Amino acid sequence: MTQSRFRGLGRGLEALIPMSRDGGAMVPQMIAIDQIRPSHMQVRARFDAEPLGELAESIRLHGVLQPLLVRRHLDGYELIAGERRWRAARIAGLTSVPAVVRTDTGSDEQLVLGLIENLQRSDLDPIEAARGLHRLTEEFGLTHDEVAQRIGKHRVSVTQSMRLLSACPAVQSAVSAGAITAGHARALVALDSVTSQEHGLKVVLARRLSVRQTENWVRAYRPRRAARGESTELRALAADIEKTLGLPVRMMGTANRGRLQILYSSREELERVCAKLVTT
Repeated sequence: MTQSRFRGLGRGLEALIPMSRDGGAMVPQMIAIDQIRPSHMQVRARFDAEPLGELAESIRLHGVLQPLLVRRHLDGYELIAGERRWRAARIAGLTSVPAVVRTDTGSDEQLVLGLIENLQRSDLDPIEAARGLHRLTEEFGLTHDEVAQRIGKHRVSVTQSMRLLSACPAVQSAVSAGAITAGHARALVALDSVTSQEHGLKVVLARRLSVRQTENWVRAYRPRRAARGESTELRALAADIEKTLGLPVRMMGTANRGRLQILYSSREELERVCAKLVTT
């Protein structure tokens, strides 16, 4: 896919609106709401109930003020932009909505434009945005540089965003829920197994680590490997200590003789562990 094929696709929503022969925007038409279906290019997976309800109430009072953008499909119409308005209109009990119909139904450019319009919204969570960027590279063959140009961001930002998709499901869910930031998740992605990432997530949440503290913890953390002759009892004891202290530990030796290491990555962590050891 050549870069010229998608030249000018970063213009935003105005690039989506078809124009009439005299240069004016095409007039919306009323379309039955049940004939419209969501687009497979929608990157937003969650629609918060409260703001959606507020929009539905506004629609009950004033109607749909901004028309939806759709394209014809075999069994009706497919949304290009305006799914939130479409959902709110259904809640409000409307049977039809105003929509502008694009006629270039076979155009990849149109689909990319719709996806870009979704990505330019500020209310996407980082995981939704990362999935949208991934679709631009996988389904339309755009490079990270080309994607960055289309959405008006730096290439490094695009690459860092897509790294979030390497996180385990638990970490991705925590980002989507707002429990941790994308910066926390990018630090945890450096851990090379699901188990390690899940453990790191528990540590971050339990200790309320900042992004920088999380990065330091990840650098210090190494998944424990059973030493030769190490008993199941000793491994279980090490896991209990890690859970209690919230820090990675290493145990070497046997149940009768050996060495215990506690790994910390900041003065705050050291002081916290010392306080726990003194009061225990």
